[in-house]
Amino acid sequence: MLEIVIFSLFAVIGVAAAFALFISKHPINGAMALVLNMLALAGIYTLLHSTFLGVLQILVYAGAVMMLIVFVIMVLNGARETRLPRLDKLGLCAALAVAAGVALIVGALYGTDLTASETAIDGSVAAVAEHLFDTSSRGAAADGGAATFSGGYFILFEIVGFILLSVMVGAVLVAKRNLANPVENER
Repeated sequence: MLEIVIFSLFAVIGVAAAFALFISKHPINGAMALVLNMLALAGIYTLLHSTFLGVLQILVYAGAVMMLIVFVIMVLNGARETRLPRLDKLGLCAALAVAAGVALIVGALYGTDLTASETAIDGSVAAVAEHLFDTSSRGAAADGGAATFSGGYFILFEIVGFILLSVMVGAVLVAKRNLANPVENER
């Protein structure tokens, strides 16, 4: 019973933070609402006995990625005071998309048995690392053909790191160009 109460608390916090992000006028307030949402998700992961994913959620998303987002907001001076419309055509489309997503989730969960299973596999560092970083070649063909690569998503981490680095360099270059030509920015 206590798990249901704690889950409900984390779920309400997560939904409230997502709604605060949705209606936020200031980028920094929106980023902080997103951090609160990610922390609520980490709490839900911990309730599911997956403490490793909960810690990763806090370290990677709530920590590192949000620091990058806030840094980019500050570098590009996106936090200056501006008035945004409360609800325009894009906001209405986003609200309809959120409503459709909620309808899909409710439809998917309707009639689903959500009780805890004793046979569920708990995530551990060793199990996750073995699956993510497995570089062995498996499935060599019987006729002496080339072995096929199966498993290991380590290259995806490399690609994502490169993309994040490229985005940060691009943001700094755009900010420098805007600071170098203040007359063009006034138009």
